[in-house]
Amino acid sequence: MKKIFYITIIFILNMFSVFAQKQTPGNIVGIWLSEDKNVEIEIYKAGPQYYGKQVWGQYTRRDLKNHIILTNFDYDGGVYVGGTFFDYESGKKYKSIIKVQGSDVLKVRNYTVVSLFGKTTTWTRVTNELLPR
Repeated sequence: MKKIFYITIIFILNMFSVFAQKQTPGNIVGIWLSEDKNVEIEIYKAGPQYYGKQVWGQYTRRDLKNHIILTNFDYDGGVYVGGTFFDYESGKKYKSIIKVQGSDVLKVRNYTVVSLFGKTTTWTRVTNELLPR
């Protein structure tokens, strides 16, 4: 009986967290600072999908300035899925999932085959507005 009670409580708490974090499409648009604080990425919408390009940072070189590093993300119930992330340090592409937490934090999970074995980084919002740099 206790087991059913605990399972019910966990289910209810999970439901509250799902409703509390309900996001709207497009809240990802803006300029974000990477976890290591050396690159800013402008995320924008083009057609039905979302993209991101480097607009400032340590890795800004002629070949990377305005280089698109996030491609083909679709909004799916609070999560941006189906996209890829180009790692400017290693030169490799990864599958990626992006989750918005609150209004000023992104959790970017990059992986090769299975998300479980990936790495998550935290980006913080610099601005909601897309400013020329």
